[in-house]
Amino acid sequence: MEALDNRTALITGASSGIGRAFAEEYASEGVNLLIVARRNDPLQLLASQLRSKYGIDVQVWVGDLAIPETPQSLFDYLIEQNIQVDILVNNAGFGVPGNLCEVEWNRHRETIEVMGAAPVRLCYLIAPAMQEKRSGRIINVSSLAAFVPPHAGGTLYYPLKSYLAQFSIALRAEMKPSGVHVTAVCPGFTRTGFQAAAGGTVESVTIPKWMWSEPNDVAATAIRAVEKNQPICIPGFFNKAVALFFKIIPGSLGRKIVGE
Repeated sequence: MEALDNRTALITGASSGIGRAFAEEYASEGVNLLIVARRNDPLQLLASQLRSKYGIDVQVWVGDLAIPETPQSLFDYLIEQNIQVDILVNNAGFGVPGNLCEVEWNRHRETIEVMGAAPVRLCYLIAPAMQEKRSGRIINVSSLAAFVPPHAGGTLYYPLKSYLAQFSIALRAEMKPSGVHVTAVCPGFTRTGFQAAAGGTVESVTIPKWMWSEPNDVAATAIRAVEKNQPICIPGFFNKAVALFFKIIPGSLGRKIVGE
């Protein structure tokens, strides 16, 4: 893998879970960081720990990507501070339990902003400098849900993750001539606390423990994948098997399996 030291990675949703794991994995490679999330205290604690352990530069930027203006504000900060982003990790995301019409619209709007609009906007703002430099890495954190038929209660989450995976494939094709790599990482069930925060799901209760992934394993696998410019990265044999299974069976059968 190409040496990563002296580069800078911007990671959204970095205060916990897979985002935090990306920060840890890149820090261990000597990559400087700009970590972004809504909560200042966890970011500051993580920044302090990574500076002390790896001797890298870690900057903190607090912002809510559910606010449409936030990606532009973040980009303006990069310009003001003369920060060149070599690696962009669009990780921020969350799930909303409940059926579409049972949840207030503003929560759905936030979901669309964080997992749909914000990643695309950040790519739009940051990728041109990577193209000009003819070097860069973009990782968009999608989900195994991108390959599984959506079910009741997953009205937005499943389609948005599928959208992000497809967007990444198209962006990769656009970026390839300039040497910029783009990968969508699609983890399955990962020990991040995400399911509990989202209200839990039937799947998270019934999936055996051995089928769950660790956040750092997901991040490390994605980093290797983007260095190889793989369009889609599905960490774990079980998750690969699930994606393949739903790809080859008839759609009607897949919908029955997930409880249409």
